[in-house]
Amino acid sequence: MLSNKLLSDNMNIWYFETSAVNEFMKGRTIQDALATKNFQLDKERDWRLSPVTLWEILMTSNESRREEIIYFCQHLFGRELLPSPAELIIPYIQQGMPKVEKVRELVSTSAIANTWRDLIDDRNKTFILDHDDLRGKIRHIQSITQDIDSIIKNEELPIASTLAFTGMDCSLSSLVNALPFVKEDGITDRRELLTYKVSLYYIMLILCAEAELENEVIKDFWSEKKIDSTIDRVHYVVENLSTLVHRGPFIAMSLMTISQTSGKYSRGVWFDSMHSIYMTYVDKLFTCDGHFEG
Repeated sequence: MLSNKLLSDNMNIWYFETSAVNEFMKGRTIQDALATKNFQLDKERDWRLSPVTLWEILMTSNESRREEIIYFCQHLFGRELLPSPAELIIPYIQQGMPKVEKVRELVSTSAIANTWRDLIDDRNKTFILDHDDLRGKIRHIQSITQDIDSIIKNEELPIASTLAFTGMDCSLSSLVNALPFVKEDGITDRRELLTYKVSLYYIMLILCAEAELENEVIKDFWSEKKIDSTIDRVHYVVENLSTLVHRGPFIAMSLMTISQTSGKYSRGVWFDSMHSIYMTYVDKLFTCDGHFEG
């Protein structure tokens, strides 16, 4: 397990994923938000959002509702965002994928975090972006992740069937079986194998194919290694980063995804799986989604 909190000061971090934001807003005013924020800070509790929460809020199609949520959040939550998933994943790899990470400040330096600080400093401002373009990018990523539904339903997935991995002539199962720790110990439990397959697929999408909205830190990681090809990156992961499949952020995503896909696949699974990464890094996580209880 990773350490429960990797913050260098005494402030407790309480993280709100999107369903909790919407629930907390019900029946409350901006004055309530300000009073709550001041009270929590007095108790040394920093109520935080992440880039994932903001991406999901910005997906709200009703413009008036979207602006209402953003304005409420500007008065309720902290000036700093938690790191994006990529900003958590890459430092974890760079530390050698340990069972317990070294203490570090949990502050995002991503583009959306810089904008968020500006919005907190001047609450008359809001996000200026092409919402249709953003929704298009997110829906594209969500559509790719639908392959995970096939994996969970025990269908073999030829890697080349996914556009990002065209030219890679192998199956996901064969990649899992090529992992050093699997070759050494073997896998007899069917659910364990499934967990590793989903975890590896998320690694391939996010780390290797850069299917993340704030992916500059991932680009820098591969640039330093001088590995440009997505397929070469997959081989590098299998040969050098196999621990990432069973320890760290991606295994949390895998477990969350599997817990949610007993029925019809939902595009919201991608967001919830991203939110699940933060459970390791915060003191409390607030959600209205019962899947987080597992």
